[in-house]
Amino acid sequence: MNADLGRPAGRVVGRGRVATALLAALVLAACQAGGAGRTGAGRDVTAPTVAAPPEATRPNPPPVPAAQASFRFDQILGVPTNKQDTLAREIATYAKGRNLTLVRRGDPTASYRLLGFLSAVGGDAGVNVTYVWDIVDANNNRLHRITGVEVASTAEADPWSGVGDQVLAAVAARTVEQVYAWVNQRPAAGAPPAAVAAAPQPGRAI
Repeated sequence: MNADLGRPAGRVVGRGRVATALLAALVLAACQAGGAGRTGAGRDVTAPTVAAPPEATRPNPPPVPAAQASFRFDQILGVPTNKQDTLAREIATYAKGRNLTLVRRGDPTASYRLLGFLSAVGGDAGVNVTYVWDIVDANNNRLHRITGVEVASTAEADPWSGVGDQVLAAVAARTVEQVYAWVNQRPAAGAPPAAVAAAPQPGRAI
């Protein structure tokens, strides 16, 4: 038997009203909590919490400043001998235009050494000449890496045969520009001006 059957009807109705009032209050509170940060047709105006990105860090400056620095190109791997000679002359010419001091291979006074790795791969659009230069200190610690790609317009059975002096000059120009930008702590710009002075004698050692 239901316990409420023996109680006055008014008390049962009163309890129902109290329960209804409590339910309405809970619904109203939930609506107010969910509606905070929304306006108009439910558009959320509360900005999400996003973690701030880590602050950008500048690379460490070169150990030897530009005014006192000298560079030694110790190797140019992956390039045929005749192309190495041309590339070496172009690098020396552009370096003179940027007032970079180059010393010959084996000179112990060099502040920095550069190790070069180049490859030529034929493709549908021509030959892609990829170059990588590592700038290292006297203890062989890599300080900076230079990378880039130049495209020759023709592709032959031997990819290097389609790489002319103009492409090698572009590799040299961009290489020197990035070396200059790094040692001077400046953003790399376009190709540096070529030196008017005569290039050094041919040779793979710059």
